[in-house]
Amino acid sequence: MASLSLPRVLQLKKNSLDAEREQFEKFQTLAIQKAINTIETPVKEKHVRSTIIGTFQEQSAFTYWMVAIRQPLQDNRIVAWKFCNVTHKLLREGHPACLDDSQRHINMIENLGKLWVHLREGYGRLINLYCNLLVTKLKFHARNPRFPGNMLLTAEELDAIAENDVNNYFQICVELFDYMDDILTLQAAVFDSLGNARANSMTASGQCRLAALIPCAQDSSHIYDCNVRLLFRLHASLPPDVLAGHRERFRQQFKKLSSFYKHASSLQYYRNLLTLPVLPTNPPNFLLQSDFGTYVAPVVSIPDQPPDEIDTVGSLIDTSDTISQATTPDNTDTVDTRATPSPIPDPIIERDRLIEHLQNELKRMRSEVSQIIQERNTMLGSMREHCTRMESQLRATKTELEEEKQKAEILLVETPQIKKKLTDTEEKSKVLDEKFQKLKGAYTQLREEHIALIRQKAEVDKMAASLRAATAHHESAKTALQQQLNDRMKDVELLQQSASSSEEIEAYKNEITHLRSDLEKSILKEAELESLKASMETLEIEHKTATTEQQEKLTVLSSDLKEAKENIEKLKIDITDKDTELNKVKEELIGLRAKSGDEYKKAIEEKEDALNQLSELKQRYAQDKEDLLQQNTVLEADMASLKIQLDEANALIKKQSSRLVACAGESALEVLNGALAAFENSNAQDANKLAAELAAKAFEELARKSQIEGNEELVAKSSIFAAHNAAQLSAYVADISNISTDLELSDKLNNECRSMLTSTKQCLETITGGSLDRASCMEARVNVQSVARTAAAADRLARGTRSVDDELADMDSAIEDAANQIEEMLAASRAGDSGVKLEVNEKILDACTTLMGAVKVLVQESRKLQNELGDPKTRHKMYRRNPQWSEGLISASKAVVFAAKLLVSSADEAVGAAGRVEGVSAAAHEVAGSTAQLVAASRARAPPSAPSLARLTAASRAVAAATGAVVATVRGASALVRDQEALDTSALSLTATRRLEMDSKVRALELESALEAERAKLAALRKRHYHLAQVQENGNMTNGKE
Repeated sequence: MASLSLPRVLQLKKNSLDAEREQFEKFQTLAIQKAINTIETPVKEKHVRSTIIGTFQEQSAFTYWMVAIRQPLQDNRIVAWKFCNVTHKLLREGHPACLDDSQRHINMIENLGKLWVHLREGYGRLINLYCNLLVTKLKFHARNPRFPGNMLLTAEELDAIAENDVNNYFQICVELFDYMDDILTLQAAVFDSLGNARANSMTASGQCRLAALIPCAQDSSHIYDCNVRLLFRLHASLPPDVLAGHRERFRQQFKKLSSFYKHASSLQYYRNLLTLPVLPTNPPNFLLQSDFGTYVAPVVSIPDQPPDEIDTVGSLIDTSDTISQATTPDNTDTVDTRATPSPIPDPIIERDRLIEHLQNELKRMRSEVSQIIQERNTMLGSMREHCTRMESQLRATKTELEEEKQKAEILLVETPQIKKKLTDTEEKSKVLDEKFQKLKGAYTQLREEHIALIRQKAEVDKMAASLRAATAHHESAKTALQQQLNDRMKDVELLQQSASSSEEIEAYKNEITHLRSDLEKSILKEAELESLKASMETLEIEHKTATTEQQEKLTVLSSDLKEAKENIEKLKIDITDKDTELNKVKEELIGLRAKSGDEYKKAIEEKEDALNQLSELKQRYAQDKEDLLQQNTVLEADMASLKIQLDEANALIKKQSSRLVACAGESALEVLNGALAAFENSNAQDANKLAAELAAKAFEELARKSQIEGNEELVAKSSIFAAHNAAQLSAYVADISNISTDLELSDKLNNECRSMLTSTKQCLETITGGSLDRASCMEARVNVQSVARTAAAADRLARGTRSVDDELADMDSAIEDAANQIEEMLAASRAGDSGVKLEVNEKILDACTTLMGAVKVLVQESRKLQNELGDPKTRHKMYRRNPQWSEGLISASKAVVFAAKLLVSSADEAVGAAGRVEGVSAAAHEVAGSTAQLVAASRARAPPSAPSLARLTAASRAVAAATGAVVATVRGASALVRDQEALDTSALSLTATRRLEMDSKVRALELESALEAERAKLAALRKRHYHLAQVQENGNMTNGKE
């Protein structure tokens, strides 16, 4: 038969992307469900790998969390443990967006840990610690988003994250210490749960626990490396005394981490899965920076796993078909019919099979519909979140637009100032340009003059060199002529002496005259040369002075030029900046004008209207001024009359204030008289009820008045009554909440009282402000009435409940009465019985008296132990804070009273005509059990060193011994009775013997049937007893009714 399907109207059309998304979600759901299953074995790596690959394909962890939170995390401990392991691996190795997507599930993880912590043994504590570790990891990454999920960082990345700031180093180091503490706590708990036997690592349950420590070991190595680097950097910049706590904490973690690595390396399970490092024997010495050079970072490596023979995706697909499974029996039947003939199948069986198949299909379709509804709800939730985000973005854009408009308005206001600054800077730049041009011209002129002087100096130097050469030539010629003259003179002298011929003498004289003329000419030339030398020296001196002056002027001009150039460059930069700003402002103004041209026109029109209105107002002002001058005279006349009226008003105010004081005194007297009357004639409950009624009446009277004027006395009285009675009611509520045993009712009462006082305060504050708020007065009235009702209910409940001390006192008196009754029975038995019956009764009653005496001592010691806990108030607070313990004490005391009464009644039956002594034994056992319950409840909150505790234990032992004595006495008494009632068969005949035998058989059968009935009754009573005790512990039972 074909499988059922939804109608085409209900089926949505799907495109290729939807089909691909559906296939992806199906594969991921199968992978996550197979990874987080209920089998106590390690999580398979191929399923985790498929889940991690899915996060990279989806670029988020949305599908993982959508599937994971649907698993029975709160019902199955293995599922919760594997969920923590898979989540840890996903946060480490998944897409970086997994950390951000997992932040919203922190509360769910915390609640999961708090749920499983109540399971004290096995996986409960481990799940709690693992959830704490995951929460710590998520919060760490939320505070430090630049840390990757696998905690693997280089030294440069660590410095970049901390921004080379000592405070950041310090904070990150503390957070990493907390992270490491959670890892070490989890590994210690896992190893403690395995015990000392290392063979546990090769069992499925042991491997399921140990597999979770692999990502913990990977995290711990990277955290250890980061801590070492951070501590070395901190010690390099901070004094050692500040970091003493860091060093001590690191030393403790170092010891635990090294023991963790050693213990894990010795396990057979980890040898093929990961390689753990061996830490040095001593931790690094952070006081010596040289130790950082020898530091080697520990590395936890995981060897490559061999590839799986079966494809991961193929292994996740469930190719089973319900239709083929349903049709397989028919096929097998047809095959069998070929070999051997078989009868025709029964149509009823076929119908039942078809009905079962259709029911399975219906269940499957319902589950699919529910899943579709859940997915639709999640999609709707995500769409709502997206809508809220878009709305927040829209609000942000609106605020940004408003800010931009405000900036544009500010720019519109600042544009004239910027223009003024621009004009000023342009004028300054023009002035500086003119100065620069003048300085430049002067500099060029001085430079040209300097160059001309240098050229003149070169020409003068050439002339001086030529003159020097000429003087040297003349001097040589002069010396030569002088020598010639001297020679000629000598020759003349010789000629004169010889006087050989006059012609030669005359020739020599002519030559001498020529030579003298040449000498005179040379002397004249020497004088000219000396004058030229003097003029040259003067010229050189003048040239030097001129050059020094020009050099000084040049230096001054060059410095001025440099300053002018710098100023010009600065001005150019300022002008460019201002131009850019102006361009931006112009562009913004143009844009704003283009956008708001109509607004600008409207503003101009409004401006014109305002100017017209201003002119009209000026005219009105002039007219009003004239009118005011006329009215001023009238007002001066009115001022005198107003002063007279003011004096009269002051007199009236004084009278009213005196009346208000008298009214306050009268209301105070009424309050005091009411308190005296309540004290004399009624109890506290009636007085507080009357206070609530008076406060409600006062608020009602305040609400009736609409204003204070004309109702001052009534408002004053009502406000005083309301405040006083509300305060009295709040004190009454505080007393009731302190003595109430119901914490929820006490919290409700306190909250209502707080709201009543706040509403009363608001009402009175409005009155002090000079007005009456009817709503606040009515709200205060309603709050007063509700508080009064709740306080009355709490008072009735408090009077109806009894405290632990009252129950213990009642128990003591009940035990005393039971002991007295047993003594009276003993006296009555001694007076009325004799023989064996008297002996049996005396033994039983003596044993019961001894037992009741021991119980009496135990009860007294229990009361003394409770009295040692403190005064009655502190004990009452302790009972309220620990309701389960107080209920246990009360139930134990009631059980003791019930057992004592049962012992008295059973002893009465044993002494009476019935003579049933077995009931005494059962009652004694009941007494022993109830006293044991009382002892256990008394020990629960008692200090171990209390002296009454030792006496209580001794009294409990005495009760146990007395109970054994009662049971032994009952057995002895029943033996005596049986011996007395022994049948004498010596005088019986055959028929009498057979008749007695038949009677005995009938009696035995009756007793056996009665015994079976009593046993069934006892089992039913015990079942009901256990059920009621469990319901009472859960708090769902009051006065024996669920």
